[in-house]
Amino acid sequence: MRGFMEELLDAALAQPDGAIDFVSAVAKPYPSLVIATVLGAPLEDAPRLHEWSNWVQRQFDAPTLMAERPRIERNVVELYDYLDELLAARRDDPGDDLISQLLAARAEDGDRLSDVELVNLVLDVLIGGIDTTQSQLAHALRLLAEHPEQWAWLREDPAARAPAAVEEALRYEPITPFTARILIEDVEYRDVLLPRDTVLLICAHSANRELPDGDAFDIAASRDTGRPLTFGAGIHYCLGANLARAELQEGLRLIAERVETLALDGEPVFEGVQGVYGLRELPLRLTPVTP
Repeated sequence: MRGFMEELLDAALAQPDGAIDFVSAVAKPYPSLVIATVLGAPLEDAPRLHEWSNWVQRQFDAPTLMAERPRIERNVVELYDYLDELLAARRDDPGDDLISQLLAARAEDGDRLSDVELVNLVLDVLIGGIDTTQSQLAHALRLLAEHPEQWAWLREDPAARAPAAVEEALRYEPITPFTARILIEDVEYRDVLLPRDTVLLICAHSANRELPDGDAFDIAASRDTGRPLTFGAGIHYCLGANLARAELQEGLRLIAERVETLALDGEPVFEGVQGVYGLRELPLRLTPVTP
């Protein structure tokens, strides 16, 4: 992770006046490279993995699904074909990667995962681990650029304070603000009876802020928040939560070590709040640390 971030920052900080679109320069390629490594895919395939992930994720954005369904379905088919080939390659030549480990794994009764189970599990890892991390990292940098005093606090000890900055960004600006759930039994909540089969839209954005000063972004605050709903809960808890946290922590730590100041260099362009809530553009001006 640090190696990939180093390369991306080298290129970003070489730009005239430190002016970059952080999304295209850093946030977009970073998790694609990490996921390619985790899966054992060639690094040169990282841009294609990002493209497929982005379009498959759009099935959760209702307006885009209605308008772009053929393109979404085409990308799903292309991704399945790619993963079938990747699984075959790893089966013939296993390595130190997730797919090789899954191919070798056995269930408690001795059965191996079926090809269908394997390809769908890998697909979940892929589409759940690129746009999401990209969007959360971009929001974190946007928030820190809007709060320069907090950026300065992070820079005083990046290694020790990056985890707190990540947790606050995850709490304050979750990139999945709404999650749909279907009740499998009647539930009474705050004196309201919600019958079985009700479709609920759980709002992590509101839930994460239901605490004292919860509407304030403060990476130095001591909060007794419990676990935010950003990664879900129960059997639907995010499979890649630990990987995402590690990518965000390593990314913020290295950026804070190498960037003296960061400031907005224009207005961020926001995506919609349905599906993955990200940034289409984040113009920043970076001042590198003086050697």
